[in-house]
This record gives sequence, C-alpha cells and structure tokens, in this order.
Amino acid sequence: MIQTNLFREAELTSQQLESGKAVRRFSYRHRPENGKLKIRRETSHIIWTGAQNACEVITPLCDIKEVRPGKGSKDFDKWPDDSRKEDKSKCFIVFYGREFKLRTLSIAALGSDDCNEWISGLKYLMREAHAVSYTTRLERLLRTEFYNMMNTRSKILCLDVKNFLPKIHYRMTTTRLKQVFELVDDTKRGEISFDQFFDLVKKITWDTQIDRMMFNNTGESSGITVLEQYSGDMVKVTLQEFQSFLVEEQNESEHLAASIIKDFLQDPQRDVQEPYFLLEEFVQYLFSKPNELWDKRQNVVNQDMTRPLSYYWIASSHNTYLTGDQLASESSTEAYARVLRQGCRCIELDCWDGPDGMPIIFHGHTLTSRISFLDVINTIRDHAFVKSEYPVILSIEDHCSLPQQQEMARRFREVFRDSLLCASIDNNEQVMPSPEQLKRMIILKHRKLPGGTDEFTPLAANVDEQGGELELSKLSLKTDRLFLKNPVDSTAWQAHFFVLTQDCLYFTELQNEQEAETDDQACGLRMQNDWVGVDIYHKLRQKCGNRWAMRSSTFRSLGIMARL
Repeated sequence: MIQTNLFREAELTSQQLESGKAVRRFSYRHRPENGKLKIRRETSHIIWTGAQNACEVITPLCDIKEVRPGKGSKDFDKWPDDSRKEDKSKCFIVFYGREFKLRTLSIAALGSDDCNEWISGLKYLMREAHAVSYTTRLERLLRTEFYNMMNTRSKILCLDVKNFLPKIHYRMTTTRLKQVFELVDDTKRGEISFDQFFDLVKKITWDTQIDRMMFNNTGESSGITVLEQYSGDMVKVTLQEFQSFLVEEQNESEHLAASIIKDFLQDPQRDVQEPYFLLEEFVQYLFSKPNELWDKRQNVVNQDMTRPLSYYWIASSHNTYLTGDQLASESSTEAYARVLRQGCRCIELDCWDGPDGMPIIFHGHTLTSRISFLDVINTIRDHAFVKSEYPVILSIEDHCSLPQQQEMARRFREVFRDSLLCASIDNNEQVMPSPEQLKRMIILKHRKLPGGTDEFTPLAANVDEQGGELELSKLSLKTDRLFLKNPVDSTAWQAHFFVLTQDCLYFTELQNEQEAETDDQACGLRMQNDWVGVDIYHKLRQKCGNRWAMRSSTFRSLGIMARL
C-alpha cells in the first residue's frame, strides 16, 4: 500500500513537470535567464524554453547521471552576484552526458517545494527511463526523430525519411523508398503522421531482418531456419515454441517466457493467459537489451568478499582529479564524484602546499589547474558509497611540508569522522581485514616520514610507487605553454608544453583533451634531440644564461612563440 501511494505521488509530480514550471537557468557561457523547464515524457527529454520562446532539448532522461541539490556547479560560481540572490534550498543541478566529463544544467526554482518536486520527479523518471520495455524505448527514439523533422501540420515528407535513414545505418534506393512510403501514405498527400512513420520504419527494417533470417549468406534457402524451427505457421511464435527456444537456444528457464512476451506485445489485447509473439516482435526481442550477452547475475557482487583485502583486484584511478591530459587539462572535484559513482575503490590525490596553509591538488610542474584539497575530500565523502559500500582507498601522493601535512590529517578526521580507518580492525589479526569487514570505511595509503625530516621539507613522491612518475618534474627550472613553428608550414604555430632543466629542454605537442596520455611514454615528453633541433637548448642558454624569461622576439628568432 505504501509503495502504491509513493508511485501515485511520483506520477502526480511527473505530470506537473510535464506541464512545466517557471525557473531561472544558470549557464557558464550565458547570463542567468528566466524561462520554463518541462519534461516531454513521450520522448523522455528535458525541454528548456527561454525568453525568446525557442525550445531547446537539453538531454534524454536516460543520460542523466545525477540530480544534486544546491549550488555546487561552475554555472552558479560564474555569476556570483546573481547566485547570491538565490537561496541554496531552491537550487539543483542535473549532471548528464555519455562522456566521462559530464555537462550540467543548473536551475534555481521559484521555491524550495518546487525544487524538491524537480529533484524527486527527475529521479523517478530516470529510473523509469531505464526500466521501460524495449518497444517503448524504440517508440521514444522514433518520436524524437519525428519531432525534429515534422512540419507545422505535424507531418513529414519522403525526403525527411530519406535523410533519416543514415541515422539508423540503413541504405535504400530512392525508388524503393518511394514505394514503401506510398504503402503507408493512405491519404496519398505525400506526407505521413507518426503512426505511419513508425509502420514505415518497421517495414524497411524488421521485414528485411526477417527475410535475412530465412536465407544463408549466399542468398539461397538454408533449409530449416530459426524461424521455421520455432514458428510452426511462420506468422507467430507461440508460448510453447518460445519456451523451447529459451531452453534449447538460450539455456534459460522456460518460466521466463510469458513475462518476456508480454513485455514486447504491441497490442495490449493479446495480453492473455497464453500470449504469443508476432514475427516482428520476436525479431525485436532478439536485438533487444533483455537478450544481450551480458549475464545479469553479474550486476550484483556474487564473489566471496571475506578474504583478506590483498587477495583482490581493486578498481583504481590514476591522476583522478584530471578531466583530460596530464599537461594542461582542467582539474575538477567532479572527476572524483564521477569515478566513485563508476565503481572505483582506489583514487589518487596529488597534494602540494597551497595558500593560507591549506593544501591544493594538481599535477605538479604542469599547467593543469589547481583545486582545493578540502573541496576534494568533501566530494569524496558525499560520493564514496553511492555505487558500492566496499572500502575506498585514498592513495596520497604527498609533496607537502609537515605543517600542511598536519592540516591534511586534521581535515581527514574532521570530514570523514568515524568512516576514517585509524586503527586495526582486530588487534590480533595476522592478515589484512576483508572488504566485508571494511565496508563504508575510508583507508589512507601514504608513505611514512623518513628519519631526519624537518617540518619545511616536502615529502617527495616515491617514483616506483607512483608508476614511474617523471623525475623531470623535480628538476625543472621552468614549465610553460609555448608555440612552436610548424616545420612544414612556416606560417603556422603549434601549441607545445615545454620543460627547461639545467641540461635539457623537453617538449611535447599539447594533445586534445579527448586523447589519452600513456604513462609508459615518459609522460609524453620528447628529448631535446627531437625535430626542434639539438641547438635550441644551447641557444636559449647562450642568450639568457640561467634565466628563462626573455622577449617574444627572441623566442620568434628561435622558432618559438611565447604563450599569448
């Protein structure tokens, strides 16, 4: 009864969100704007309507990864004066996307009640979007495409369908397409509605796939096919025939047959005691997510988790704070939230002395941006056990002086409280505790201080423990982003990352953020004998001695342009 009431309440909230609510949208690129936010449920999208009454499709609901209350996004931070006017209790952020670096939709509702309705409603609709049947997902996909193509009469033309076909990786001659289009265009006006478009897509995809299952690769009849074996009349697949298919072909239980068929029924009136598949529904099942190769039993932990921690492979992240390359990309607390929600149980914190006695985190001696140590551990606390309750290991690469290490220790205790593992689980233990014993615990992995360390000497990272961290970073006199003349096109300049040491000049071309850096290539840095020429380093030393600073004209004469 309680679940029924919760379902009804969630449905009522969802209906209100379909009508839309007045909100204020914060964006990093544009000033805050008043408008209307709503849900288009038939396509499962969030829709924004701004001041110019132009509708913008923000994201499919199935691409939403998190809905978070508050103002913790760059969108709010970019406009501090406007953000201060909005109470935290009426603000929320939608994190969405299919890449590692998520996009954000930052919203201030009219009041806290509206905000809570949006948060609860979106969470409900997110679950629904992932739980709906394959047929419903297919219909939503086609409706989305139809809305993008339709004219003012809510119809589409044959040309629209022709432009749509490459999106589903389907090729068809214009003559054949016109023939199929005329079959579904019962009004003969040269335009079709959504239902007719849906029928057209089925005709040119499912019918073709059924035909292919009747023949072998040479185009000749292959004898008894899968369809002939499990469809006696070649019109439908009965419950008994589908049960045989599940047992003999899929190695699954025959008891699943009725529920699977009902999930794919296109006609509710066929939801009877002994349902059956039409052939196109059977083909849809074969290509659907419920029939994927992945064993759903692996979605939950089914291994023995009571062995010592050292017995297990641990999902780990290196340079967790980075959202791109290791030289000049952005560091972000959201990267920690993302990997923890993806299941990582060991994450890295590169800690350096920061201003005001508080450490900072970034990739040392590079152009990567810097983030607050305190912000990072607060983010870890909030997201550590959302995906899994098994322990989270913080791998600390510590470059801080003793006073700032002491500040780190104080903040660890303050933020993690009882979750921080500070003592042995069992004083008499002979082996490491198990993941089961360490559930919801934060474990610190850190080197002990060497003897004779004074309070102002930074603790250098252990090169071997950190996977071959480049010694170059310790020896650099200067690092910067510079432009190097293209050896082929003398008018073109390419951005490079340069490191100057006492006896070498290292450089690498700056990579696109989507291109991964590999650790076994000396962090991507080339030696001085690369195509820049051995004599550049000597020219730099000759012109400016031990000083790196020089005029842009000097750089240009060497084929190097200072960062603008």
